Amino acid sequence: MKKIKGIAKMDEERISQRILYVIVALSVIVFLAFYLIGYDMPFTDNTAFNAPMLTDVLLGFMWGLLALTTLASVFAVVRGIQRANRSEGVTNGIPARKITYTTYGVTALILILTFIFGSTQAMIVNGQNFTDSFWLRMTDMFVNSSLLLLVLAAGVVVFGATRYYRKERMK
Repeated sequence: MKKIKGIAKMDEERISQRILYVIVALSVIVFLAFYLIGYDMPFTDNTAFNAPMLTDVLLGFMWGLLALTTLASVFAVVRGIQRANRSEGVTNGIPARKITYTTYGVTALILILTFIFGSTQAMIVNGQNFTDSFWLRMTDMFVNSSLLLLVLAAGVVVFGATRYYRKERMK
């Protein structure tokens, strides 16, 4: 039975690796095409701006990636919660269920708080005022959440790296 699980895990790893390579290759192709094909075309309303010919292709690619990653994230969260509920909660002495729920809860809390406290101050975009408070808050939420989660991740890594020093101190 263990060999079957090992084979399945190896196949999952291989599939994941190939998906990564496909996404990177497609990204390189789309961005190179965007910059190399018709990038210097002037915008008809204001020639001070560029109107690249493949802007719609780039935007479509980005929206597609966003949709796929959102679906994959929702699937991973649902599957993670289902697995956490099926197990007894502790795997090899590690409180897996508690870690799963804490991770999801903290991430959701950070997203909600950074949206609530996000700025709605107007910005000048392409020479015009942008005042849509929802999108200003969303942008602020994603930027601030990303920064805060990166800082938290670094803190957790440092905390984990000091595990051996903390163990020696407790003895």
